[in-house]
Amino acid sequence: MALGTAAFDAALAAGELANLRSYFEYWISKRTDERPPLRAAIDPAEIPALLPNVLLIDVIGEPAYDFHYRLLGTTVVAIDGIDYGGSMLSQMVPRADAYHLIWEHHLKAAAGTVELRYDSLSWSRDNSREHVDYLILLLPLRRNGDSIDVLFGYIHYFMDEGSLGWSRL
Repeated sequence: MALGTAAFDAALAAGELANLRSYFEYWISKRTDERPPLRAAIDPAEIPALLPNVLLIDVIGEPAYDFHYRLLGTTVVAIDGIDYGGSMLSQMVPRADAYHLIWEHHLKAAAGTVELRYDSLSWSRDNSREHVDYLILLLPLRRNGDSIDVLFGYIHYFMDEGSLGWSRL
């Protein structure tokens, strides 16, 4: 779902996505002249309630060819079951057809496109569920100048709501 579409707006308006909406509004408040914010403008002390679901991902290359996961919030680590901080996307997710949406989302964000992606994570820890649905928003950041060097991500997991299915959004 791309920024400016009815689906994007509807997702952010959903009551259960208040934190995702707050995250997006925070990013918008840090933009300068419609350009992505500087990484230095993002202050974790301003968004403590959002930090458990936040990602910081370094963009490797210009144009981007890989992504280094620098920081993962505690909720991301707990639900994914592993701290993949320090890992490269290419180490975790092959560039295969089955994973093309993940790569495409990262590459578009590195090019400055704002999109919200819905996905599902297999659940293998216990028999309580087969999968966890989630929304991920990757937003571009700059270290300086105009080039996008960092992706600022937020993941909303649908743990307690049950399987929402795409029709709810």
